Amino acid sequence: MEKVAIWKKCINFVHQNETIMNINEQIFQDFKAGRIDSLYTQEYPSLKAFAARYLTDSYAMMAEDCVQDAIVNAYQTRNSFNSPLQMKAFLYTCIRNSCVSILRKIDSQRNYLSEQDEDYEWEVSAAIIEQETLDRLHAAIRSLPEKYRQIFDLDYEQGLQHAEIAKQLGITIDGVTKRKAKMISLLREKFKEDKQMLIFVSLMTI
Repeated sequence: MEKVAIWKKCINFVHQNETIMNINEQIFQDFKAGRIDSLYTQEYPSLKAFAARYLTDSYAMMAEDCVQDAIVNAYQTRNSFNSPLQMKAFLYTCIRNSCVSILRKIDSQRNYLSEQDEDYEWEVSAAIIEQETLDRLHAAIRSLPEKYRQIFDLDYEQGLQHAEIAKQLGITIDGVTKRKAKMISLLREKFKEDKQMLIFVSLMTI
């Protein structure tokens, strides 16, 4: 099975088994009161990452504009939000709509968009959960020693084969396998109290 397919399988599992995490209650209350600093500090990176992935690498430079527009729209209607979850769904939906608007102006994206529009509600929900899952995973990865961060980047982010990773790092293929196994072991330890993330990490070994 290709690595991209494996990665999608992991994300799909979490989508089917996990609920959406709310925006922090304090962020929500701050935003309702007109204070946006906490939103920018804690949520902005995830919102921007979602927009960048949706736009693909070719148009990722427009992600910031999509996020800024979404925040402005949310700010203007902040009094209508009754919960952090409602606010978060609004932000992701606005970003998604902005991305779609951009891509619709690009002829090469038309077929892709027509397929995506059919599953709009599922897509927004899945996108929120996917981003949250990746945020939690990347936070754990950043806490690992550099040699394991390298393995994660080359294997899961860049999709390189073990032989390619070994050549790039100057180690044996067996060395790559052992480092990957150790990385998985460390992640399992970090998520030992989180059932869904623990299963997610286990799927990374497929």
